[in-house]
Amino acid sequence: MKNSFICLLLFLLLLTSCTPSQEKIQLTVDSSIVSGIESTVEKFTPLPSLTPNPTYTSYPTYTPQSTFTPIIIVVTATSTPTPEYTPTITLTPTQTATFTMTPNPKMADFTDGFYLVNIDIVPGIWRSSGTGDDCYWEVTTSTGEIIDNHFGMAGGTMYVPSNAFQVMVEDCGTWTYIGQ
Repeated sequence: MKNSFICLLLFLLLLTSCTPSQEKIQLTVDSSIVSGIESTVEKFTPLPSLTPNPTYTSYPTYTPQSTFTPIIIVVTATSTPTPEYTPTITLTPTQTATFTMTPNPKMADFTDGFYLVNIDIVPGIWRSSGTGDDCYWEVTTSTGEIIDNHFGMAGGTMYVPSNAFQVMVEDCGTWTYIGQ
């Protein structure tokens, strides 16, 4: 706004200088208009104008006490010996433990007595190693009914079904599990 006022005054001055000398225009500006323009101009904050090209200084600016950080490069002499061939170490295979099956205690040999099926012995075929002639064995249900029995020579086989409850053996020698 202030610039506009200055431009107006310059225009008026140019206008007066361009007129012929015999006709001089006398410009008078009312003082109230000038003071009103000046008070209006003071209320505005001037904005910086954008320049199409930035301006650069022709010389660098320096801080009063410049800070200088030296770059220190330490060079040390090292001697690297010629590499020597190192043979590859081949591991010797070691003996691994062989798998041994832990015997099922229900398949262990047994002699005279009472044995519960699936608790003390497994169902299947059992062979006697006895030699006497008074061997007796019986296989019963949970109510005591006899499923199968034998009285006579030892050394035979006995089949224990999976639905059996108990086995009783007497004077038959040692019984060994054969399988299903």
